[in-house]
Amino acid sequence: MKTLTLASLMLGAAVAGHAYGAALMPGIYRIDAGSYLTAVRRSEAKPGERIEERFEHAFPAAASVTFAVVSREARYAEPERNRVLFLTADGYKADGDHGDRSCVAYAMPSWNHYSAAEPFCAGEEALSDRTLASFILRQTPARRPLDGIRIPPERTPTQDDRIGCLLGVCDPAAYGKWIDRVEVTYRTDRFALEKVRPYRDIVFLENAVPVFDSRERTTNGSHLKAGTFVAVLDRQSEWFEIDYFEDGNARHGWIDRDDVVPVQWVAQLATTRNFRFRVGVIPADRGTEAPQPVAIEVLNRNSGHRLQVLRDFESDARYAQGEEAIEVLDANFDGHPDIAISGMSGGAGPNSTTNVFLYDPVRRRFNFSRDLSELTQLWIDRKTRTVHSAQRGGCCSHYSEVYRYVRGKLTLVYSKNEYANGEWVSTTTGRLRNGKMHYRETRRRYAGD
Repeated sequence: MKTLTLASLMLGAAVAGHAYGAALMPGIYRIDAGSYLTAVRRSEAKPGERIEERFEHAFPAAASVTFAVVSREARYAEPERNRVLFLTADGYKADGDHGDRSCVAYAMPSWNHYSAAEPFCAGEEALSDRTLASFILRQTPARRPLDGIRIPPERTPTQDDRIGCLLGVCDPAAYGKWIDRVEVTYRTDRFALEKVRPYRDIVFLENAVPVFDSRERTTNGSHLKAGTFVAVLDRQSEWFEIDYFEDGNARHGWIDRDDVVPVQWVAQLATTRNFRFRVGVIPADRGTEAPQPVAIEVLNRNSGHRLQVLRDFESDARYAQGEEAIEVLDANFDGHPDIAISGMSGGAGPNSTTNVFLYDPVRRRFNFSRDLSELTQLWIDRKTRTVHSAQRGGCCSHYSEVYRYVRGKLTLVYSKNEYANGEWVSTTTGRLRNGKMHYRETRRRYAGD
């Protein structure tokens, strides 16, 4: 595992913060014990209301929260993502009266798909005042009405007082007043970085999982029970290197990814001279519309021995093709067969993507190609040795590109962008000449459908 220094983590976080706002540094954070009194955002009293304040920690005493664990992951084409786990006493379960205090793990930014498999709450509002090395957890203040207070009048009403009160303006000095009392309980804590740890993710274990001392199943140390959170130090295709937490202490280990998310392996019709393949899918009965492809197993064609597992790609369950999910193609025209599996729909079928894994004949392994996998409507033209991409932005905007491999690098050589505004159709074409794209725009009147 690569060791990251505090300086390098600070630099990386600062770069990310410049583009997207500060991302929390990964590591172990400790509660500032007195911050539940000093880090409060006080509520303002409404007219005729008196607030009586109570101050509590963000978690109830039964949770016994002293530490939080923070991971930071650099996600492709997205801001860095933080996940935050609060270490609670073993067996702690918040009852319904605690409301949002039942959430022990948060994710941000833009986390809105809480599920049994991903039990993280949205952290953008709950985790406020974030710096690179501190944050405040603020639960929603609890309001409880109390008995009101009657303030007696100071004098006898005058004729003017009576007239004013008939008009809806009763002078409290002449008629007294009623004060509504409400108890507001603030639940707040600040956490500050105590120890840097390069956590890349926090993973929830739906099932009991064995934890090993090394990347060998023969070194079984113990089992992590279902419902455990672990912090990921390194994500490999077959193993997670993790810290898991017992009694507030971090313990190191390895867990087999086959144990973390049990899948059904579907044998594929597609093969190459040396390999055959299986696709690992999450069954549809887990709340998905169709079996969700999450892994590709590369097997020796003759012996069936596992040679490689490909994971951490996104594939829309709606495009799963059963035993025909894998396509064999030569995507980079090097004479070696590559493989592909459906990607995401992109919100519309015409803008779908394809996950492409290029074969490295030297290392004899398949590697994910980000360049090809980010292209929409990917089409490989073997005759012209070109790569084509297209996308549609509604009815009146169409875009296409053509790429070639130039000295082993995928290079844009042609593009066409056509846009209609109801009266005119504008077309911009680009061509590669002398190593530089040159563009030309033309316009014609819109002729209608």
